[in-house]
Amino acid sequence: MGLDNSNSTSIFAFASFFNFFMKKSTAPGFLALFIPSLLFLMSCSSPSDTGDKKTKIICTTGMVADLVKQVTGDVATVNHVIPSGLDPHTYKPTPQNISEIMSADIVIYSGIGLEAKLEEILENYGKQDGKFVFSLGEGLPDSSLIYVEDGHSVDPHFWFDIDLWSKATSHVENELSSHMPAFQLEFADRAAKYRSSLSDLKDWARTELNQIPNGQRVLVTVHDAFSYFGASFDVQVRGLLGISPELDAGVQDVSSLVDFLVQNKIAAVFVEESLPTRTMEAVVAGCQNYGHNVSLGEKLYADNVGAAGTPQDNYLGMFKHNVKTIVNALK
Repeated sequence: MGLDNSNSTSIFAFASFFNFFMKKSTAPGFLALFIPSLLFLMSCSSPSDTGDKKTKIICTTGMVADLVKQVTGDVATVNHVIPSGLDPHTYKPTPQNISEIMSADIVIYSGIGLEAKLEEILENYGKQDGKFVFSLGEGLPDSSLIYVEDGHSVDPHFWFDIDLWSKATSHVENELSSHMPAFQLEFADRAAKYRSSLSDLKDWARTELNQIPNGQRVLVTVHDAFSYFGASFDVQVRGLLGISPELDAGVQDVSSLVDFLVQNKIAAVFVEESLPTRTMEAVVAGCQNYGHNVSLGEKLYADNVGAAGTPQDNYLGMFKHNVKTIVNALK
């Protein structure tokens, strides 16, 4: 089978990218899946051959992809690689994901530690000639970020501060305008309209959350993903786990949280759409042993938007779902 120069370059780049990834990944069976992926790339023609003139943008999460679509409209093809319902903190890319990334004109990720298994790979891939890769986190002022107890790690869940999501929108607008200058005015107009929607969302959320009595303005979740939310809306936040849910909660963690809930007579705790519920179920059972009934609230979305076709498959819908769920359980 003959190869043109663009395919040869793509295959060489894919092999280099794969070699780097293998040094970082321990995923079983990866090698067996690599060869079909390589053959798939060899059989594909370049975008110029297909006549498809739209810029292809690949994002990590559905939430990042939603923001990008708000800016680009239909002038670009925007997709994401981490499925809804899977945890971006621990997600390992598949050969198909890598093929999609390799075929993209632009790659955009959330950054500042969210996609822990992907970020170094993407950063190195972005250093190759002709590859345009950036993160939303790069556009945020350091002073606006929340640092965890060690003083070095940054909490990556900045999207729960709507003002920071608005800043990320401006960052995407600027980066895409520099790479696709013919659409600069369109990007500016769409980004401005989206920022207006975000401002309306913030006003709505504050009004809704004011229904919760002061003594119940405590959000208890599986992992510590809502600190930005708490700081924005004056809600105390407690997470059973840290900012990354990779480690299971110990007996002491559960016991400490049970004591807090009982002493403060908190009415509800919450699980998350992408995480198991067993640890929080143990907390609820522990509270019952002390005669304090705690309800298990409806699942919140912490690290991604909902599945395609649901009301939560975009940032605005996800945020509204979370606020309504919290208010209904705590008011």
